[in-house]
Amino acid sequence: MLSWLITKLVGQAVAVFYDVERIGAGVVDGPVLVTANHPNALVDPLVIFHTGGRKVRPLAKAPLFEHFIVGPALKALGGLPVYRKEESPGQMHMNARTFDAVIDALRSGEAVQIYPEGKSHSEPSMAPLRTGAARMALLAEARSDWSLGLRLQPVGLTYERKPFFRSRAVAVYGEPIIVADYRDRYEDDGWNAARTLTGDIRRALLEVTLQFETSEDRDLVGLAERIWTREKGEAQPRERQHLSKRLPRLRTFARAYARLRSEDPDRADRLRSVVRRYQRTVTALGVREGDVPSRYRPSRVVLYALGQLAMLLFVFPAAIVGILFWAMPYQVTRYVTMRIRPKHNEIATYKLTLGLLAFPVWLVFASSLISLLMGLDIGLLIARGGAIVGLAAIVWRAREEEIREDARVFFRARRGQKTLDRLHVLRKDLVREFEEVAKGWSGLDPTETKTVES
Repeated sequence: MLSWLITKLVGQAVAVFYDVERIGAGVVDGPVLVTANHPNALVDPLVIFHTGGRKVRPLAKAPLFEHFIVGPALKALGGLPVYRKEESPGQMHMNARTFDAVIDALRSGEAVQIYPEGKSHSEPSMAPLRTGAARMALLAEARSDWSLGLRLQPVGLTYERKPFFRSRAVAVYGEPIIVADYRDRYEDDGWNAARTLTGDIRRALLEVTLQFETSEDRDLVGLAERIWTREKGEAQPRERQHLSKRLPRLRTFARAYARLRSEDPDRADRLRSVVRRYQRTVTALGVREGDVPSRYRPSRVVLYALGQLAMLLFVFPAAIVGILFWAMPYQVTRYVTMRIRPKHNEIATYKLTLGLLAFPVWLVFASSLISLLMGLDIGLLIARGGAIVGLAAIVWRAREEEIREDARVFFRARRGQKTLDRLHVLRKDLVREFEEVAKGWSGLDPTETKTVES
């Protein structure tokens, strides 16, 4: 029961911090070793908790089990420690015990998650995979006389602006790998079987993740996909599409750009130069997401303004109460995270961890104090209503930020019609260039779509 409650709690916490989506059906039934990329430290297991559809025991580096907040939660979730040379050089022998515990869990029909890169990082491409996941899977099947039915399921985790509250995240659940298919190779040469299976895990992860050579390539491909989508009418200029809807197109553009760089580097450089120029212009207009319309129709502008204003006014009373009520734990979490100065891939982990402590403590303290001052009924009302006004504040702030950006773009664009005309011409030229690049390349259709479950 405790494990179930903590799983639900941390899953809901990550769903509040991010706009989380899922592509695919989630974690398959039966014994399964979930293998995922690792871009966001301890947040990655939480996203899998929230989207997987079943309990998935996490593996984590051993020092985390001694952490006064994270440790008890990991133990309650059935977490298993991994001893790494850089952190626990004198305890590497303990990994044999972890291996056995993982295998026992799998033989009991459980699901276990592991990150074969062996580290969390913010690089635009995956690190080389270690063979631990493959060795565990093969040994579990071998000890079960190859009748366990164990599967390895790849999960790709992708984030937009991952350190920031209410940014987007998506988990892509790929087709499982059947471990028993490697029996002959394992019985012939166990080490070679582990290396082969590790290579297949990597290929499976490449199918569910975004991979780039550099961070600049990632930004350029993101902008190119937005230009294409709006110019082809698949999204409105100021529409903010879900990451799950963009991801298939982003992967297509990433493959096309990588191929272009390899086969025609001069053309890739020219295309990159034009996209950069476009990016500088839209940034000057205040665009963070989406694009700029070629023309603003007065009737649509008025309807948009009235609709958004009505929504803001309707939610405002609850939102302002929520902002004021939760200001203390919000600022404490933010201040402590800034003082700690974590690595880029650990910022969200610290914010979530501190928030899971600060927000409940504040709610208990505030409702208890009000109960003493104004009576138990009022205190219980505060305890129940705190979450509601908090959600209202989140919705209101998110919409207010969108409206503020749209207004900024609108007023700057109104002062620069020539700039809009220039952007319109650049968009047309870029889309024409994209189509020429994709022409004759099978499997690189930017309009391809996949089924999405959220």
